[in-house]
Amino acid sequence: MTLVEELRRRAERSGAPLPGLGDGRDRYGPVAATLFTAGGFISVRRHSSGTTLVTIWDHRDELVAWGHAPGVDDVVNTLRAWQDDLPLRDLCSDVARYLQAGDAQAATETLWDLLTDSGEPFLHAIVTAAAANETLRALRPWVSHGTLHLLHPADSVHGVRRGLAFHPTGAATFRVHIYDGPMGLVEDAATAATTAAATAATW
Repeated sequence: MTLVEELRRRAERSGAPLPGLGDGRDRYGPVAATLFTAGGFISVRRHSSGTTLVTIWDHRDELVAWGHAPGVDDVVNTLRAWQDDLPLRDLCSDVARYLQAGDAQAATETLWDLLTDSGEPFLHAIVTAAAANETLRALRPWVSHGTLHLLHPADSVHGVRRGLAFHPTGAATFRVHIYDGPMGLVEDAATAATTAAATAATW
């Protein structure tokens, strides 16, 4: 039984089904279950360790809450509350106390963990190299059209003033593009990370 099937079955047994629940992927990789609403969406990932990570995203694709659910019923309750448009503050304080919100540094670490544990294989080389660099690790990762972007954590996704992207050019080679600047040379993942970090260190 897939996680979606299990979640649907438990929700239906409780008398409050989750009609919009499905599987698929978000910009950070495959997900076991996802639920979209007007306010954003929830992604649920089940790791090989047995933990279940729930991430909540607003309508701008910004991560607004995250946490490891204690059990499947906790995931169902979270999904149902989100489907019913419960405000995020109430969701985190009353229904799903395992969720964390409001800590930008922790949110950035969660995004890196998503890419490391569940990201697309073609991004593995650059994710590994960037995540190992202290300067780049402090930036917020963002995936768009198969490209890893790193954004200054103080900038919103749709109002970025300081950011860069690793444009893939082949098997584990990339060109670093500093926003509003020229495209860099073709480099392997480790060198591209070093090149990017030299600029990011000045932000």
